[in-house]
Amino acid sequence: MSVKLFFHFLKIIMRTRMEYRADFLLGMVGQILGYAANYLIVWLLLNRFTLIEGWAWPEMAFLISVNVLTYAIGASFTYSPMLSLEQLIIKGDLDKYLIKPINPFTYLIASFFNFGYIAHILISVVLLIWSLRNLDVHWGVFESIYFMFTLLSGSMLQAGGLILIGSWSLYFMKSQFMGDLYFKIKDVINYPISAYTAVIQIVLTWIMPLAFINYFPALYLLDKADNIALLLVPVIGPLFLLLTIFIWHRGIHQYQGAGS
Repeated sequence: MSVKLFFHFLKIIMRTRMEYRADFLLGMVGQILGYAANYLIVWLLLNRFTLIEGWAWPEMAFLISVNVLTYAIGASFTYSPMLSLEQLIIKGDLDKYLIKPINPFTYLIASFFNFGYIAHILISVVLLIWSLRNLDVHWGVFESIYFMFTLLSGSMLQAGGLILIGSWSLYFMKSQFMGDLYFKIKDVINYPISAYTAVIQIVLTWIMPLAFINYFPALYLLDKADNIALLLVPVIGPLFLLLTIFIWHRGIHQYQGAGS
């Protein structure tokens, strides 16, 4: 699918959403209030205990905002198509995406692109800017480039996690529990992973590498650790995304329909 065709899909989707402007705007307000409540809970917790594993509120706000921002960017592309895949398979609707002369993966992504994540982006960017203004980050050219690529890599990691859920549908059909599990794991990285047991740290680093979204970049940018391995953070996301897309394509090649 060409870039021009992809944006044509987005234009059509946006026009459709704007037919119900009030519903779209109310949904955004609801999401903003929901995330604001989550931020308030963490703030109240830190207001009581001051630090969590040596991390103060501005540092925690950085972790949360990067997690939400990268999720919003990645999920805009992959949340709706991948979490809808189970029902598309069961109802036999996936077949119509396979018979078109277009790559089925990009066709799904374009058809289900979700503009609703604008609210997530707005509130996370506001919190991110606030946190950075209250943190002593030494911004040089390298640090600025590192941070931008970190956000891009984190978005790819988030998208890759959702693609894995969709891939599970292709292999085993039922994937709803995988979605529930993923979102529980994703919320864990709102806190420094050093606060968890060694097993959880290993899982979040080497099995489902969500710690590379915000925790390891924060260690580097906030001078909490000096390890050359932290410089690899921007490449983890692209590698993970490519791996999950490969798994998805293997699954779609083996797909034979929902059967009877």
